[in-house]
Amino acid sequence: MKHYGDRQIRRTLSKYDTRPVRRTLTTGCELQMTAVGDVDALVDRMIEREGRLQRVERFPYWAELWPTALAMARWFCQVKEPIPSGWAGELGCGLGLVGIALAKLGWRVEATDFVEDALIFAAHNARLNKVQHNHRVAYLDWRNPVGEPRECWVGSDIIYEKKNHRYLERILHKLLLPGGRFYLGDPQRKDTDDFVARLVAQGYSQRREMRTETWNSVEYQVAIHVFTKPQAASRALR
Repeated sequence: MKHYGDRQIRRTLSKYDTRPVRRTLTTGCELQMTAVGDVDALVDRMIEREGRLQRVERFPYWAELWPTALAMARWFCQVKEPIPSGWAGELGCGLGLVGIALAKLGWRVEATDFVEDALIFAAHNARLNKVQHNHRVAYLDWRNPVGEPRECWVGSDIIYEKKNHRYLERILHKLLLPGGRFYLGDPQRKDTDDFVARLVAQGYSQRREMRTETWNSVEYQVAIHVFTKPQAASRALR
């Protein structure tokens, strides 16, 4: 678990051109978020600093809000899924929208990411929404997942690179309790069916619900997958 003080948060946010964003999830539930104002300019600075685009390993997907995260947050507000007894984990939290929405619903959420600035923004946004008592942040390297297994994990638009699918499988193998749930929001990316099939082949049950999210005047079709891990231990993942 990471703890960031006010001074460190201010110092990190000052590195970016930020913008406030408000999103209404349901009647009476509005989130206030701080996002990076010009992500394209951020990418340009990263390319200039690191020389070539090929060397930008930590591409700043985390720095903006995405329609899948908003659709997933709205879905949780509408369907009232059972609240886990312990801390749920959020994978690839970015700015933290989904985890913060869950914290507002009474979940206890540990938001994880590979980029420290993302964790700092998520911690800041949790404070903006006054849910820090139900929300904390932690670093997680998918290639070497460590920690205590949890009853529940949540991830929004996190399977856009097929090379990372095996790492996500490893996380679920090591850090999701038998019988636990994994919620995945996905904008119907081309490799999603393959990932779903791999989990089903390991014994996971799965259901899917569709949501339409309008974002910048464009309609996105977002799938919400709910996987339940089998009670019996699956084969070891290498």
